[in-house]
Amino acid sequence: MGWYSVARSHELAVGEVQAVKAFDRELVLYRTRSGKPALHDAFCPHLGAHLGHEGRVIGETIRCPFHGWQFNAEDGKCSSIPYCDEIPERARIRTWHVDEKNGEVYVWFHPENTGPQWALPDLPELGDPNWTSPRYTEHLVPAHVQDICENSCDPVHFRFVHSQAEIPDSSVTIDPDGRTMHLHSEMANADYPSHLHAITYSPGFALVRTTYGPNAEMIMYNSPQAIDQHQTFMRWTLLVRREIEDAVGDDVMKGIINGLSDDYPIWANKVHKRRPVFCKGDETLVAFRKWVRQFYVTSEDKREIA
Repeated sequence: MGWYSVARSHELAVGEVQAVKAFDRELVLYRTRSGKPALHDAFCPHLGAHLGHEGRVIGETIRCPFHGWQFNAEDGKCSSIPYCDEIPERARIRTWHVDEKNGEVYVWFHPENTGPQWALPDLPELGDPNWTSPRYTEHLVPAHVQDICENSCDPVHFRFVHSQAEIPDSSVTIDPDGRTMHLHSEMANADYPSHLHAITYSPGFALVRTTYGPNAEMIMYNSPQAIDQHQTFMRWTLLVRREIEDAVGDDVMKGIINGLSDDYPIWANKVHKRRPVFCKGDETLVAFRKWVRQFYVTSEDKREIA
């Protein structure tokens, strides 16, 4: 469970309808005429048409392309059948909780579709004049969303995957409420020596802050869309402080983007180990596996996935 991105805000215009696949489900995303995003299960309860393909926004509803049934954005109930005055009680589609923040549209995913248990974090650097405008990059990765998230608590892989001279000195802490995990790493052997602070709010939201010196910082936040257990669509947003924009801004942003090409062959060819064999040097990974269990609802999920 948790918040996951399903679109960037600027990519969903008023009246636009998009087919979305997430959590191994077919969904329909659209923006109503008042500007509110809405997300439903995709298939019309009448005869099963996919509302994300040729569905149309009508005011605060979406209209099925097959027989014109309209469903409310707010609750998914059918509000109009053009050839019948009596609307069946079961004429409704599942509606998912969405929020729009940080330039993206997020869905709260819970298998039982219960309401959000916590709010999305703020990213105050967005829109701050001391920081550059955001740079966007997207990546389709053939891996489970948890395996990608786990990278942010794996300092050993910096040496073997990203060719660092040594394993960086690192530590992991968890906030008192147990919700957010922090990795601090001293990247002394990187091309641009720095302090790395990875903040993982959930498998669906992580931020990496790299500090090179006073007022010399870069942030990257990843808000992935979990397509299914084998595919994740990552949306990255990158910003740097204005003080380093001209000197090294492009270099450090390109560096973190290019680093993905190092990770990709590993992700594309590995399997998810439900019960990995850890050694004493894997303290950060052990901490991550214990922490991530809170985002799985059933005890079976916790055993089989985390």
